[in-house]
This record gives sequence, C-alpha cells and structure tokens, in this order.
Amino acid sequence: MAITKYLNFKALVAGAVLFALWAYATFAGALVGFDRWGLMLFRTETGTPIGSEGTPGLVTALTHLGDTITLIIVSVALLAWLLSKQAKNLAIYVAAAITGVFLISPIFKFLFDRERPDIVEQLAHASSKSFPSGHALRSAGIYLILYVVLASYLSDKAKGALFTITSAVILLTGLSRVYLGVHWPTDIIASWIIAVSWLFFCKTALTLRPS
Repeated sequence: MAITKYLNFKALVAGAVLFALWAYATFAGALVGFDRWGLMLFRTETGTPIGSEGTPGLVTALTHLGDTITLIIVSVALLAWLLSKQAKNLAIYVAAAITGVFLISPIFKFLFDRERPDIVEQLAHASSKSFPSGHALRSAGIYLILYVVLASYLSDKAKGALFTITSAVILLTGLSRVYLGVHWPTDIIASWIIAVSWLFFCKTALTLRPS
C-alpha cells in the first residue's frame, strides 16, 4: 500500500509539472508551428477537410462521445452499477471524481482564456474558450475512471481489451476536435495531461483516506 501511495503521488506531481511546462510552451508561442501543422494535417492544400464527403459527418458523430449528455449517461450508469454491487463507498469516491472532471474544464478555460483556431473553417459550433478542450478532458477523465473501476472486476485478457477500447475512444474523440477545427492540438494534449493527472490525484486521495 505504501508503494502504491508513493507511485500515485509521484505520478500526480509529474503530471502537474508536465502540464505547467506544456501550458508555458503553448502560451509562450513555442508550439505555434506544431499547432498549425496539426490543424493542417486534416486539411487538403485547398483548405478543405480530408476524406470523403461523408467524413465530416462521421467525425461529428464521433465527437459526441465527449458530449456532456453522453458522459452524464455513462457516469450515471457506472454509479448505478456500483450501487448494484453494494459498493457504496467506492460509488461516493467515483461520483466525486466525476464531478471534478466536469468542473475542471470551465475553470481552466476561464484562467487561460484562449481563443479558438481561426486558420481553418470550424465544422462544429463551439462558443467557449479553447484551452483546454472540454470534450477531450471530460471524455478522457470519465472513460479512464470507467476503465479503472471496471478493470478490477475483469480478467487480464478482458482488461487488456477494455484498455484498448478506452484508449481508442479517448484518442479519436480528441482528434475529432482538431479535425473539426474547433481546437488547437495543444488544447487536446493539455486536456489529456489534466485528465490523467486528475485520475492520479483521485487515486492518491483514495489511498490516503482514513481506514
């Protein structure tokens, strides 16, 4: 248990430092070229989105995996499942972790106040600030929490399959925001760093709770 506490805390500190460095590099202008390259990676030379005519619609459908309503449904289902397993205490901690995921994004958006990309056409409506991506942060946070909870009930083989699916969903949801032109790549990576750091914060808090 002591080793687990130490590793969780060490990962939390590493995540916080990494985010601080990433945010500094982003707003100091060191990653401007990376941001432009990332956005244009999904555009042709004429500026139109890559893929067939149906690709933007498919990506728009994919990005809904990170919508608030979708994630609320996933969260409620997870909590209901835990309660059905008589895991009341764990359900309370999971509910707190999920609540934090939903609160972090608007707080950081307010603090950093970054504008949305303006070098490509935006293919989806987005009115809030850009850094970090709410879709990417919430989807990474909620689906990682889902994975951590369910993994303890699964075999190693099933756990590996679930991890692959979870990673794919998180990756594709984040990339969909860049494809749609509503986020800079640095917004997405920052969101993933925050989500993973939050997960380790929650795990640290759980291991430090009174017996």
